[in-house]
Amino acid sequence: MEYNQIGFSNIRMPDDRDSRIYKYSIFNRFPEEVFVHEFLHTLERNEKENGNEIASLHDYKLYGYEEERYIGLKNWYKDYMQNTIENGKNLGLTKFAYTSQPIHENDFTNITKLNNFDEPENLIGEIGTIIDRIKILISSCIEKIKAI
Repeated sequence: MEYNQIGFSNIRMPDDRDSRIYKYSIFNRFPEEVFVHEFLHTLERNEKENGNEIASLHDYKLYGYEEERYIGLKNWYKDYMQNTIENGKNLGLTKFAYTSQPIHENDFTNITKLNNFDEPENLIGEIGTIIDRIKILISSCIEKIKAI
């Protein structure tokens, strides 16, 4: 959440775009949970920096929520976003989280555009993407062989 007084959310994605973790299925009904979670950390931080008392995103168990099979923490996130967590008073996101001005690129001193999800624009780019995936696959196989 914070590194050298710089706020960020880091989402590490496997390079296998065909992985079942990105698809809805009987086993994975809430694949976007990681994105929701990291986005809520941003709103949580904004609330705290504004002086608002808010439940910590990771304290769901303190408020009686459990991670459920297939849907993860969906109910916790829903109540957190709607400010319906009750513990003497509501401790979810307030109206401030949804009405404050978003951060702009020029607010950052070190900006790095991530191109990981950019689509190749031509045949050469497509071939480069395939070669990169082959390199990652070979690297992974070598690491597994070394582990044996």
